[in-house]
Amino acid sequence: MHGRHTKVRPHHYAAGVVAVLVALSLALGLAWFNRFRDTGGTAEVSRSASSSTAVDAELATCRAVWRAQSGVLAAAGSSLAQWRVHVDAMNQLVAGEITLAQAQDFWNRTRKGAAERVARFEKADGTYADAAPGCPGGSTGSRADGGSRDLSSCVAGVRARDRAIGAGTVALDTWKHHIMAMEMLRSGQITPEQATRMWLRSWRRGVRQLDTFTEVRRRAAVAGSC
Repeated sequence: MHGRHTKVRPHHYAAGVVAVLVALSLALGLAWFNRFRDTGGTAEVSRSASSSTAVDAELATCRAVWRAQSGVLAAAGSSLAQWRVHVDAMNQLVAGEITLAQAQDFWNRTRKGAAERVARFEKADGTYADAAPGCPGGSTGSRADGGSRDLSSCVAGVRARDRAIGAGTVALDTWKHHIMAMEMLRSGQITPEQATRMWLRSWRRGVRQLDTFTEVRRRAAVAGSC
C-alpha cells in the first residue's frame, strides 16, 4: 500500500506567509517607535537644558547692568541733592521764608564740591553705558521675549531704572550749566544781570526736572529687582 501524501493547499500557505509578514511589520514598527521616543525625549531634555543655560547667562548679564545702574543712581542722587537745596533756597526766598543773605549762604555751601559730584555721575554713567547693551532692559538692549520669573523681574527693574537715569541726566545737565554759570560770574566772564537771567531760567526748569526725577525713581524702586 502506497504511503498517503498530504498536499498543502495554496490558501493555507498564503495565510502563513501573511501572518509572518504581519508579525515582522509589528516588530519593526515597535522598534522604530521605541527609537523615536527615546531620541525625542533626549532631544527635548537637551533643548530644555540649553534654554535654561541661556536664561541663566542672560540673568547674570542683567544683574551686572543692575549693579552699574546702582552706581549711576547713587551718584545722581548725591549730586541732585545739592541742586535740590539750591532751588529750594530760591523757592523759600521767593516765598519770603528766608532772607537773601540766608539764600546766598545755601547757594555758597551747595556750590562747594558740586562739579566733582557731577563728574562722578558722568564717570558712573559711562560705565553703565558700556554695560547696558548686554541686558534687554538696558537703553540699547534687545527686548526679552521670555525666560524665568527672576529674569522678567530683573528686566522690568532695569528698564525702569534706565528711565530714572534718563530723568536724572536731564536734571543734572541743568545743574551742571548753572555750576558753570556761577563760576563764570565769580571769574567776571558774565555780568550779575546775565547771571540772574540764567539763574531764573535754570531755577524754574530745575524744579520741574527734579520733581520728575524723584517720581520716576520712586516708580523704578517698585518695578522689579535683580
